Amino acid sequence: MKKNVILAILSLLLALSIAEIVLRFVGLDRIKFQEKTRMSWVSVPENIWIEHHSVLGWYSQKNKTAVLTNPNFPEVSIHTNAAGFRGLREYAREKPSGVIRSVVLGDSFVFGFGVPDDATFPALLEAADKNREVLNLGIPGYGVDQIYLSYKEIARPYHPDIVMIGIFPEDFWRCTRSFTDSGHVKPYFTLTENGKLKLHNVPVPPPFSLNSNQFPPLLEQNMVQKLLDQSVLYRLARKPLIKLAKNIRLIDPDSSEEWIIGRVVLHELIVEVRKDGAVPVLVLMPPQDWAESTRKTSLERSLLRFAEREKVKLINLKPAFNEAVAKDGLEAYYIKGDWHWTAKGHQLAAEVIQKSF
Repeated sequence: MKKNVILAILSLLLALSIAEIVLRFVGLDRIKFQEKTRMSWVSVPENIWIEHHSVLGWYSQKNKTAVLTNPNFPEVSIHTNAAGFRGLREYAREKPSGVIRSVVLGDSFVFGFGVPDDATFPALLEAADKNREVLNLGIPGYGVDQIYLSYKEIARPYHPDIVMIGIFPEDFWRCTRSFTDSGHVKPYFTLTENGKLKLHNVPVPPPFSLNSNQFPPLLEQNMVQKLLDQSVLYRLARKPLIKLAKNIRLIDPDSSEEWIIGRVVLHELIVEVRKDGAVPVLVLMPPQDWAESTRKTSLERSLLRFAEREKVKLINLKPAFNEAVAKDGLEAYYIKGDWHWTAKGHQLAAEVIQKSF
C-alpha cells in the first residue's frame, strides 16, 4: 500500500510537470490572464469642507459651514461641529448620565451627501429619542481602512455604547489604493503571510505628493504561493478550483483581494469595539443597482456569512430598499445622476435601523 501511494504521487507529479511543459511550449505562458478592471474614484473628498489628516488622509474641517452645489440637486448647506462631526450639535467627551450614545462610521452615505444636516439617517435616529445621542462620523470617500482608523482616532474617546459601521460596496475597493484619483493620499493596509495587517502611508503625505503605486500589492505571498503563481497550469485551474471551493463553502462567495483584506479590517474593527465595551453593528447600505434587484451579489452573501462567523448584528437595508423602489421608483430614494440617498432614502434607512433595536 505504501509503495502504491508513493507511486501514485510520483505519477501525478510527473503528469503535472509534463502538462506544465506542454502549456509553456504552445505559448500559454505568454498569454496575459485577464484581470478585474480597476474602478475609478468618484469626485470626493470635497475640498470645500475637508482638510489633510496625518492618520486618516482627510477629515472634515471643524466648525465649518459650506454650501454644496451639484447639478443633480439644489444647494445644500453643510455644517460640522467643533470635532468635525456632521451637524451643529456639540457632544461632550464624557457621555451624559442616562443617555445611550451611538457613533456611526462610514462614507458619504453616512455623512448624508446631498441632504441637509437634519435629514441624514444618524440625525433622524437621534431626533427619535431624547435619551439617545447619535454622532455622525461619516466622511465622503472613506474606505473600510479609513473607517477602521477613524474609530481608533476619532470615535473611541467618546466612549460610545453602540458603534454602527456603515458598509457601502465601494468601501472595499477603496482600501486597495494608496491615493485617490483626485490626488488625496490615504493610509492603506497589506496582509502579511501570517494574516496580520500592516499599516502603510502613516503619517499620510500631503495631497498630490504621490503619483505612482496607486494600486500596491495587498497580499504578501509565501514561497509556495509565489511558485504556484508562476505555473501556467495552476493559473488555468485556479478559476474552476475557486468556484468549487465556493460551492462547498470552503471560501467566501467573494474571493477578490478587496474582500480578503476588507474582511480582516472589519474583523479588527469589531475586536477593537468589543474590547472597549461597546456593541458593534454592521449596516449594509445598498447602492442604486442593488436596490433595483433582489439578487444577492457575492459581496452581500459574503457579508452575511461574515456576520454569522463574527456573531455580530448586521442590519441589511437592501430588502427594504428593494420593496420601496419597486413601489415608488428609484428616484424617490436616490438622487438622479448622483445616486446618493434622497431625504426619503435616509428616512427609510432610519426607520429600518430603528426597528432593528
